[in-house]
Amino acid sequence: MKAVIFDMDGVIIDSESIHADMKIRTLTHFGIPCSMEDCVAYVGRSAKAFFTDFAKFATTPVSIQEMVDYKHRIYLEYIQESNSIYPIDGVLDLLYQLHSEGIPVALASSADRKVINAVLIKFGLMDCFEYILSGAELPASKPNPAIYQLTAKALGFAPADCVVIEDATAGIMAAKDAGAYCIAYDNPNSGPQDLSRADKIVSSLSDIVVSDILQN
Repeated sequence: MKAVIFDMDGVIIDSESIHADMKIRTLTHFGIPCSMEDCVAYVGRSAKAFFTDFAKFATTPVSIQEMVDYKHRIYLEYIQESNSIYPIDGVLDLLYQLHSEGIPVALASSADRKVINAVLIKFGLMDCFEYILSGAELPASKPNPAIYQLTAKALGFAPADCVVIEDATAGIMAAKDAGAYCIAYDNPNSGPQDLSRADKIVSSLSDIVVSDILQN
């Protein structure tokens, strides 16, 4: 393998439950009922996909973009102000090892670009990635494979030459359908996810060995 592509939510930071909470807050604000269980199937997918499916339950007119913007605003406020969110154990060491080995690293996330930037700036990780792509900027994000196809191309490689690190069913589907090798991080905070299509499953990011990546 010649390059590594990271997902962000659930891989760089433990934020899937926070996203779900912000989605529920947003729907509540617009008078639409939603539970934490309703959010599980949308882990790894874009806010637009989520709100598109729930907009039909609105009792008063509201646009999907209005809900997306509201959710991004309150989530950004949380990221910028909270002292209770940290990089996932093992991810910083993994990023530093990849950098020391000269392995190109990219980030491909379904999150909004402003959210991605806020997270990376907060933890000083902006310079760790040679390329960053937000699925919110694409016609369709995960599980559509385009996000990983385009990221691999931007790095100058075929998807088959890339390792993708994911935590969610939708992201794993996108990675495998793009033709990439996929390592699934079994994150207990990401809810029940089907990781069966991944080429390898790890219970900790510290279990990912850079030398093993190079040999695949």
